[in-house]
Amino acid sequence: MAKNEFKFTVVIPVYMVEKYLRETLDSVIAQDAGFRENIQIILVNDGSPDGSGDICKEYRDRYPDNIEYIDKENGGVSSARNAAIPFIRGKYVNFLDSDDCWEADAFKAAGEFFDSHYDETDVVGCRKEFFDARTGYHYLDYKYESSKTADLTKEASFIQLDVTGAFIKAEAIGEHRFSERLKYGEDAVFVNSILLEKRTLGVCREALHRYRKRSDQSSALQNDIRDKSYYFDSTRLFLQYLLDESVKKYGVKEKFIQNTVMYELGWRIRKQGVQEYLSDEDYSRYCGILMDLLREIDDDVIKAQRYLWKKHKIFCILKKHGMDAAAKAFCKVSGLKTVFG
Repeated sequence: MAKNEFKFTVVIPVYMVEKYLRETLDSVIAQDAGFRENIQIILVNDGSPDGSGDICKEYRDRYPDNIEYIDKENGGVSSARNAAIPFIRGKYVNFLDSDDCWEADAFKAAGEFFDSHYDETDVVGCRKEFFDARTGYHYLDYKYESSKTADLTKEASFIQLDVTGAFIKAEAIGEHRFSERLKYGEDAVFVNSILLEKRTLGVCREALHRYRKRSDQSSALQNDIRDKSYYFDSTRLFLQYLLDESVKKYGVKEKFIQNTVMYELGWRIRKQGVQEYLSDEDYSRYCGILMDLLREIDDDVIKAQRYLWKKHKIFCILKKHGMDAAAKAFCKVSGLKTVFG
């Protein structure tokens, strides 16, 4: 990465977003922090077949000192982000999705917070609000009760899953890269690999990231459950990987990593109808993978999950400890439905 010439760098991978891209770019350009003086944008056209590339060039030509444009063959969001990393010239980096937005005062608030806590953490997460097909704040909004640096060894429920609503210290990126083998969870692996270095997370309540839930269901995240990689690659290269990295680094499965993994497992365990996308053999294999991961999570972490119903927690603990008959009977009595049938 080049020497810091800007306070912020915003990396935006671009693919099939001509409908949304201008709104995204305009939200960065309109920042109170001062676009021309303080913000670099790196646009990576990942082989988009629509008019997205032309929009990128239009904005680059309008702001040649601030906008870097990279045109590459399609390789996925991770390869696009990785292609931008050598060109980062900002002190703090945001990897923004090309259909999301920032509130106008977000960079100023996040930058002031990061400057004040620079030596304490390498990552600052910001509040996330849904828009378009859905409204309201993200499920993990509880951690933004106040702005502070959280010690993740003590506040293990402060989960950070994404890079789109976060700022990362450029010098902390180092050799970290996004996994190009992952279609789902690549950002969670990237940011948590960095968090494992200091085990702290800055949380900035005053900076608001606006996360689009598309009404046409066309985003990658909204379609990943139809892809086999969701069931097999992401469980191995995202969930199991983070648990293994924690053990490799500290000899234990850090509670904040367990919480991250269990948060994702909670969604997967509650999900029904996956048999529609899997053969009987693959379905059995997938359930076995979920069980192997569940056995690696401490009981107190399962019990502490905010977005699992009590009966889901009871079911998970019964399954974890091999009490399958009791778990089956509990489901029958309680009417609980899970991925396991």
